[in-house]
Amino acid sequence: MVNARQAKSAREKAAEMRAEAARQEARRRAIAIVSAVVAVIVVAVGAGIIIQTARHNQQTKVQAATAPPQHLTNGGFFVGKKESKVTIEIWEDFQCPACKNFEELNADQLTKWEADGTVKVEYHPVAILDRMSTTNYSTRALNAAAAVINTTPDSFLKFHTLLFANQPPENGDGLPDSQLIDYAVQAGVKRADVESAITGQKYIGWATKVTEDFSKVKHFTGTPTLVINGTVLSDYAPDKLKAAVEAAAKK
Repeated sequence: MVNARQAKSAREKAAEMRAEAARQEARRRAIAIVSAVVAVIVVAVGAGIIIQTARHNQQTKVQAATAPPQHLTNGGFFVGKKESKVTIEIWEDFQCPACKNFEELNADQLTKWEADGTVKVEYHPVAILDRMSTTNYSTRALNAAAAVINTTPDSFLKFHTLLFANQPPENGDGLPDSQLIDYAVQAGVKRADVESAITGQKYIGWATKVTEDFSKVKHFTGTPTLVINGTVLSDYAPDKLKAAVEAAAKK
């Protein structure tokens, strides 16, 4: 009887031990499952935070990149007297030979009109001719012009003149950034004020935006494009320009 009772007791203890082991294994598995779920949630939340942060940072970068330089009027660089009756919008590309020709033919007349109050001019440089250089010169020149406008607006016209006077040939390398900086300094800008903006292409986002607006919003197809009091002038020869300005002044 003793042996039978002992054997029974041993079996019961063994059964209890197996049951306890099973319960502990079940608890371990439950804890493991809960821990895994929590870990997944933490990773998901963390990933969401990382993605949101990345998106915010990217948006901030885009906003900063597309921020226009200061000292613009209607998106362009304004020259002249505000009370002038005639407004000439000039859309141009610093790589464009026709734009250079327009400047050579009409710069003196525009200066005279600006001074005597006949016209006010809005210069709208764009960059539609990157394909005509191996270094995206149109965009780099526009970025440099934005840097000049932002820091030393009184130097823009001289810088503008220097770029057209020294316009690089099409299908070449374009002027290097170092030369653009030198011309900015020659125009009266402090090197330290524009060097990093030019080499770092600070305004490339803005340059891209105004160029896209030129074709997609304004639906213009080439440079130079002249708009006189809202009317596009198809011929920029001096006599045609003068006639258009005189007609607009009479209205």
